Amino acid sequence: MLVIGLSLVAALSWLATWHWAFELLTHFHVYFLLAGAVLALVALSLRQWWTAGLSSLIVAASFPVVWPHMHLPPTDLQPQPGPVVRLLFANLHNWKTDLDAMRRLIEAEKPDIVVFTELDPVHDAVLRDVRGLLPFQSEPPRGNAFGVMLLATKPPESLEFDLTMGKYAPLMVAQLCPAESGCLTLLGLHARRPGPPSTGARDRQLAHAAAVAREHVDKGERVVLVGDLNLTPFSPVFDRLITQSGLWDTNILPAERPRTSPSISTWRLANTGIGLPIDHALVSSGIGIVSRRVGPNIGSDHHPLILDLKIAP
Repeated sequence: MLVIGLSLVAALSWLATWHWAFELLTHFHVYFLLAGAVLALVALSLRQWWTAGLSSLIVAASFPVVWPHMHLPPTDLQPQPGPVVRLLFANLHNWKTDLDAMRRLIEAEKPDIVVFTELDPVHDAVLRDVRGLLPFQSEPPRGNAFGVMLLATKPPESLEFDLTMGKYAPLMVAQLCPAESGCLTLLGLHARRPGPPSTGARDRQLAHAAAVAREHVDKGERVVLVGDLNLTPFSPVFDRLITQSGLWDTNILPAERPRTSPSISTWRLANTGIGLPIDHALVSSGIGIVSRRVGPNIGSDHHPLILDLKIAP
């Protein structure tokens, strides 16, 4: 019964383009794969050949979806010249942030650029405390959980919050020159959740962000898109975002420093043990990856995303 139920749920995930509820199931392909593998082994030990075969089909269907995003990418052993720019993104989960952990994270990592979302007035004290490290700070979004805030060691050349998708769906567009060797266009986004009450809003936000990114890429600019996109790389919506934007997922790009473990979840569901990689960093050509890692627990239901980048001149 477990295998039949799992196979039905996994099969419905392949109807992702039909309805948002089916698309939601695609995010759990890792769990389909793991559960299918365990059930196959149990069925084999019990000599239930039909059940083992069906479980193996679940594994075979989910493996090609999961593997490209979970395996360790190759490492570029020849570091490129140029200064390293550290970028930190974090969803602070409003008032639930551990303020001391947030302060320690910034002081330890000393990022050049920070993008925060889900801010709350309780964060103001920490923001004041780190102003010596990050003197430029845009206005914190008030009353908007989907707003984003930019902090940086140097003021941006330009900064705007694109409200094309509505007041509560801003897309941050910043021109930054964090290193003398090059500049970048940074897009910051906190996409809405799929489904009610704003069904389709997330996909429209992602399509708009992709169009803006493509516009800057076509101008020859170095582009980085970071944010809580509320989708995993296992969804066809993510594939569409990559195709339309002209960007690449930093999780699967070669890096100068090898990763020691596959991509881990950036978001966790309470105490269920379920986690999903829904926070992302996408880059255009001309952006080299030195390292990409998921940061420590700071009290939020999201872990920070930390990238060391090199910008081609």
